[in-house]
Amino acid sequence: MPGKRETRTERVRPAVFRQPGSMLYADNCRALQEAAARGETRLVAWTRGSYPGRPLDGRLPGVCTIGFWDARSPQRWGLARHCNEGIKFAYLARGTLSLEVDGVTHQLSAGDVFIIRPWQLHAIGTPHVDANQLVWMLLDVNMRRPTDRWRWPRWLLWSDADVQRLHDYLALNDRSVLRASPALAQAFLGIRAVLERQTPENGEARMMVAGNAMLLALLDALDAAPPPLDADAATTRRTVDLFLSRLPLALEQPWRLEDMARECGLSRTRFAHYCRLITNATPAQHLRRLRLNKAALLIREDQARSVTEIAFACGFGSSQHFSTAYRAEFGVPPRQGRRSAASRREGSEALAGAGD
Repeated sequence: MPGKRETRTERVRPAVFRQPGSMLYADNCRALQEAAARGETRLVAWTRGSYPGRPLDGRLPGVCTIGFWDARSPQRWGLARHCNEGIKFAYLARGTLSLEVDGVTHQLSAGDVFIIRPWQLHAIGTPHVDANQLVWMLLDVNMRRPTDRWRWPRWLLWSDADVQRLHDYLALNDRSVLRASPALAQAFLGIRAVLERQTPENGEARMMVAGNAMLLALLDALDAAPPPLDADAATTRRTVDLFLSRLPLALEQPWRLEDMARECGLSRTRFAHYCRLITNATPAQHLRRLRLNKAALLIREDQARSVTEIAFACGFGSSQHFSTAYRAEFGVPPRQGRRSAASRREGSEALAGAGD
């Protein structure tokens, strides 16, 4: 359900719905900030928190950042894979752009719109941003997981029926890219015009109108060509499935059963039930298997790191614990696994050399 509208409240973002090391958006935006400081990209934005731009302070509750960049030439930066604090609506006003969403790459052209939900891992520019102009609004509706209750800001002046339809279009499908209708394109350009001419201090009302116009135009576009809706997209099982799919990106964290359950907003019993349903293993068994498989891969391929460093990187509390678990799983100690992998590599290289 979309839930009631209210002013923005703070919520801690689940750690597993972002890739460690590149998910904090303030850090992820540093390359854009630096390009703007060098004069390579024009950046105009109203923001709160640590997003770059003019501070909103208490204005436009729910807006994390609303702005545009104007890159007149191909750039040397991109936004690495990350998840957002809210739902992002963006319009490519000029040029081309490469967008990756949950491992799928989209090549965008001027006139395309993309929508990113908070649980969608995405990168903008792969690896670099093309010459283009992008207009966006990142709106926090107080949800992080597919099952969370959405809370729209009070300045969204819509009927409950309109809010429900928009919620269903956005929550019950994961389609990221659509072609803007003329009205939707004009609405995004209206946001850009307010940013160009106003400041947060004197332009809040105008931006509320522009934001409403953009979302209504988006609703009209979705009404005209409705995406297929999937009721299973907002289920508890989907939330747990997403968590488990991201868990390999956060293996170094000291996970306990209650931590994993809390990430999904569930009791330990319900989380364990869904984990077994999806993986045919208990949460502890599944986590152990992921850690050991990742460690085995690193032992084979990352010769620069010691076995102890790999053990800690994969979430094992001690090298002794890791060695015992590794031997139980693979039948040999970790260092023997590394020597065997090295021998196989040398044999393959020798065969290749003989073929030459």
